[in-house]
Amino acid sequence: MSTVSVVTGAGGEMGAACSLALAPAVDVLLLTDIDRPRLEAVGRRVEEATSTKVDTIAGDIGDRGFIEQLAVRAEPLGELRALVHTAGLSPTTADWRQILRIDLAAVPLLLDTFLPAVVPGSVAVCIASIAAHIGEFDPAMDAVCDQPLSPDFEDRYLALAGSPADSGTAYRLAKRGVVGYCERAAVTWGTRGGRVVSVSPGLIDTSMGRLELEHHEIKRWMAAITPVGGDRTGADTVLPGLADDVAGTVTFLCSDGAAFISGCDIRVDGGLMAAMNHLPPKT
Repeated sequence: MSTVSVVTGAGGEMGAACSLALAPAVDVLLLTDIDRPRLEAVGRRVEEATSTKVDTIAGDIGDRGFIEQLAVRAEPLGELRALVHTAGLSPTTADWRQILRIDLAAVPLLLDTFLPAVVPGSVAVCIASIAAHIGEFDPAMDAVCDQPLSPDFEDRYLALAGSPADSGTAYRLAKRGVVGYCERAAVTWGTRGGRVVSVSPGLIDTSMGRLELEHHEIKRWMAAITPVGGDRTGADTVLPGLADDVAGTVTFLCSDGAAFISGCDIRVDGGLMAAMNHLPPKT
């Protein structure tokens, strides 16, 4: 039987890298992004580079109706091999409400909607962020972010976060929520023989990553202390990680070689968290 993998946010650098890396393992690749021209350009790149058939559908991944359309589109294409969710917004590109909608709420929508398509060997990989591991977190806010689809979610969120809400805080909480939801979803997907894993990239050299670097000075310090750093990247790169680093990890997690990996978060950060946790104090 034919196999299909689905990649969201395929028009972005990370989504494109994952699409190209995943394509050879399946018969059909279903790509989605809100930006139709970028999406179609990536689709053409995949078709030119591989023998895999590519299907594309543009839409808003934060919309329940569109996610249902995506699942319907995927169903006749073959057995679900992988669902890779790379779509996301950053603090500089969106307000807190949009970040919570796209970066957090879309994850349970996707994983729950695609659950009926899960067969033994299916895997979902959702992109979180190293931000999910930095600093302290309020258990009360964790409980709120565990239920992003509840009707009163925004009211409960604002009651704890305060108004006006901050997009940077929303991003950090959203990505922590992704890690937690993927852990829980691994249980439900596991009843059907599937796996769910989250991936937390560090500072990755994409246009979105560079924009965050431009607007947040602390990113320069984080890039400087990343143990696996600029000596492995080209002269035209600014941040220590590459989209291909994430794509390589995602490809492995979607392979049979990762068949016993589920319900956990994989940090792809070049040792950034290790440096932040263990750097000797300044004297």
